[in-house]
Amino acid sequence: MAAKYFLTAALLAKAVLAENLDTYKDPLTGITFGRHVDSDSGFAFGLALPTKMGTDFIGQMTVPVTEGYGAVSLGGGMTNTLLVVAQPSGNTVVSSLRTATGYTNPSVLATNSTFQIMPIEKGVSVNGSSFTYTFLCKGCVTNDSMSWKTSATNAVIGWAMSNTALSSPSDPSTELNYHNGGFGLFGAPFANCTSSQFETWAAMSSSASSGSGNSTNGSLTPSAGAGKANLTTTVANETYDYIVAGGGIAGIITAERLAESGKSVLLIERGGKSLASTGGQAFMSWNSSVTQYDVPGLAYYLTSASQTNEYCTDTASMAGCILGGSGMVNAMMYVKPRMADYEKFPTGWKGSDMQKYADAVYKRTPGTTSPCANGKRYDQGAYDVVSKFLAGNGFKSIDAIADTEDKENVYTHPPWLIRDGLRGGPVRDYLPLAEAMKNFKLTLNTKVVRAIRTNSTITGVEVETSANQRQIINLNKGGAVVFSAGALSTPRLLFNSGIGPKEQIQIVQKGTTQVTLPKEDAWVELPVGQRIMDHPIFTVKLTTKSPLASLPSTAFTNPNSTNIDLFAQGSGLMAQSGQRINFWTSVTNSDKSVRYIQGTVNSPANNTIQMKIYLTHGLTSSGTLVINSAGATEFGVQPYLTTEGDKEAIKSFMNRLIKFTEASNSTLTMQGNNVTAESLTASWVTGSHYVSSAPLGSTSDEYSVVDMDTKVYGTDNLFISDASIHPDLPTGNTQAIVMVVAEKAAAAILAADKTTSTSKSASSGSSSGSGAGFATSTGAGSVATATASATSVVTTPSAVTSASAAPAATTSAGASKGSSGCRRRRAARRAALERASA
Repeated sequence: MAAKYFLTAALLAKAVLAENLDTYKDPLTGITFGRHVDSDSGFAFGLALPTKMGTDFIGQMTVPVTEGYGAVSLGGGMTNTLLVVAQPSGNTVVSSLRTATGYTNPSVLATNSTFQIMPIEKGVSVNGSSFTYTFLCKGCVTNDSMSWKTSATNAVIGWAMSNTALSSPSDPSTELNYHNGGFGLFGAPFANCTSSQFETWAAMSSSASSGSGNSTNGSLTPSAGAGKANLTTTVANETYDYIVAGGGIAGIITAERLAESGKSVLLIERGGKSLASTGGQAFMSWNSSVTQYDVPGLAYYLTSASQTNEYCTDTASMAGCILGGSGMVNAMMYVKPRMADYEKFPTGWKGSDMQKYADAVYKRTPGTTSPCANGKRYDQGAYDVVSKFLAGNGFKSIDAIADTEDKENVYTHPPWLIRDGLRGGPVRDYLPLAEAMKNFKLTLNTKVVRAIRTNSTITGVEVETSANQRQIINLNKGGAVVFSAGALSTPRLLFNSGIGPKEQIQIVQKGTTQVTLPKEDAWVELPVGQRIMDHPIFTVKLTTKSPLASLPSTAFTNPNSTNIDLFAQGSGLMAQSGQRINFWTSVTNSDKSVRYIQGTVNSPANNTIQMKIYLTHGLTSSGTLVINSAGATEFGVQPYLTTEGDKEAIKSFMNRLIKFTEASNSTLTMQGNNVTAESLTASWVTGSHYVSSAPLGSTSDEYSVVDMDTKVYGTDNLFISDASIHPDLPTGNTQAIVMVVAEKAAAAILAADKTTSTSKSASSGSSSGSGAGFATSTGAGSVATATASATSVVTTPSAVTSASAAPAATTSAGASKGSSGCRRRRAARRAALERASA
């Protein structure tokens, strides 16, 4: 994943360098604060403390937005810390105390007396450009990592803000969107924050939710938040042979292959359009023919781009909720899996079994280490330095696209999923083929809530089309539902369908999401979410001994005319992603177990090399994924470094890297003093390469959720095709292996359906049913002979309600832009069809 929610270890290190806070006396309350003002955004946070530290403090947020929110993290980072959130709502300010178990939407803390946030009314205001919220935070000095200790003399505090309107700003528990207004950290020495008048100031607070404040109490247990009342549910007229939930890379591949069978397929994506070829509207100011998702050079900067609503707000970590899923917000790494990456997959899914599916993927989506049309590479300073460094330590050069197997002491130009100078993948290479089939339909901005189940038989899905509006979409007789919502969301769909650990289904039952579960005696108890895995990433900064010029971030976010012109020709800096060199090696532990290491490298500053070190294939750590009563997935146990073997392996590699830099002829030195393996592994970030939340396996496997056909145990016709089913992590990034497994999953699903579809309906499905029966073999249609007639992308669910069908979706910007969008989509379909028939 290209970027992370909130605050990073690198920012933490920078923040502790602050020497003091400015003294500021608020004219409205008379309170004197030690205050930090961010020079770029204008966000300000003031802190007032008693002369003897207790468990309470007074805070003041001034946030330069008129909609959205402001937030501070009392522990610095986002995860597992106490978060104070405030948002304007009319002429009032609404507040909440929250926490997050991952890089995702933080949950409101459950109501009790452990914590309490109490507004100081004189210091609460909203005007035409900003809002200010002054408050007493009772019990918020927690003596642990949630905030700071009573014995502390300083703290590191994180801040974030959004200038995008919240869906329900008057609701303290409303979902937060991405903090696109800015974020960061600052050191907060307490020296000029203390005052003997603290108790007098604290007495001005009010526990009443009146005027312009809203009080919130909390404990460490996340609460449900407000429920959705007065639901309206309709039933769609149209029915389908296959319904695929999730339009990410796995869902698109699955749906397209199922559509080749001739049966009617509905693909449902909760997000909106992405690439320009799909009708996406997040156009670049310097090139109106592409969106921010098309441009490889923006991969590291999407979190600060013009559109940031593509990130999910209800998952345990960062994920993409947009057409293409996380494949639209990642950094385009395309590490083709080795045969050994399948060694923990069950029989029938080993490396030799997967080769033909890999070949099918690579034929359509080959990837490249040389993405520019002119054959040149740009900004290669980091590659030059690090390739020499690695070669001097026994590493050899390979092309990771051509050589998929060698991952032992090798380096390569980065393998990227880029085609014709643009972001590649299933949205570009599979979706146009599906859209050319009359039996395929794509519905956007529609969230699948659950599979509708009677005992073991799935009869359809329930979807959420807008606030308090739901719809039932039924299957044809003998049809099937495929969950492909991603490793962090598919478990939620299972829990909501009465499938998973009993305690998780009970949370849904008692929660506020108004999910209709099957009767309890029909619940299917499976270990969903009980073995989720991810790659941890450790960041290492090194200094070059020779001068190395680095490009500023503005070279990517605001490219010059030369790079704009080159990009228009499929070349230049913007036709590349952000990495400059990749490398792999392995570590053998004292018990002879082997774990692999991946490194990706760039140069973020002059004379600086940054290595992201991934612990990959062979790691044994895992965690648990659970659901809260508001319907968001969270980590019950974080899936990082939970085993001694993993800790030994990453420290072993770091010691090796340190020795490389200590050699007399080394071109690199470690940044900082007294660098050790322990200091280099003290903090990490998520890889966002989640797998194994609903793994493949036999009935004897204690963690298995789906069988060899990817069918969920205990059901007749519910399948999964995304990273949830992978029982292990690969040696590199997961994008390529997710695509390969989706190809195999689609074939397995078709092989389980032994009746060829007789449906002749168009993309809107069938009103009478196709009579398709489940469990038979069917021949797949030929991609090369698919017609090129366009199927409209439906952006609202109105075409499948009892009302008349909605017209084809077009851009609201007018006919000219709508026409150009149609041309882009037609061109994309033609290109994909030509590649498929080549």
